[in-house]
Amino acid sequence: DMMNYKLAIPYFKKAIELKPTESYWIYEMGLIFYAMHADKEALKYILEAGEKGYKRDNDYLENLGIAYLNVGNLDEGVNILNEILKKRPSDMNILNMVAEAYYYKGKYDLATEYWDKVLQADKSDATALYMIGMCYQKKGGKENMDKGVALCDKAIEMDPTLASYKQKKMMAGL
Repeated sequence: DMMNYKLAIPYFKKAIELKPTESYWIYEMGLIFYAMHADKEALKYILEAGEKGYKRDNDYLENLGIAYLNVGNLDEGVNILNEILKKRPSDMNILNMVAEAYYYKGKYDLATEYWDKVLQADKSDATALYMIGMCYQKKGGKENMDKGVALCDKAIEMDPTLASYKQKKMMAGL
């Protein structure tokens, strides 16, 4: 059963041992490790597949960028995802991914830049507006806090389901 990832790995390793130039198998094994949240192994095999000739298309680059982010290498991950954005500047998924990566690393101004790009493409994206508000709040200071709360409140008006995030924050004492 190849959907049982742990059981699939020995078969992939044996196949790659028999034909070490098969970059597709190496890449697939990287994706299996990715699905198992074995991030260092995922990155290792995705990189190896690229070195052995696997096509560096947007899907490959996206998975490689995510793999770098997952091991904590923000700069390399963002650089790779930005390669995709050069070709597809309004790819909402990638824009949000980069914004989130910056947000969780505490780089709120950079996160805001990317969520601003999301809003430029879709003015009705309440989640992006909410996250920009969160960035302002995280930066601290009364002016930033006030602006952040106002943006979050506006986002909640646009999409009332976002109120649950505010409720969770209040319960956590933030």
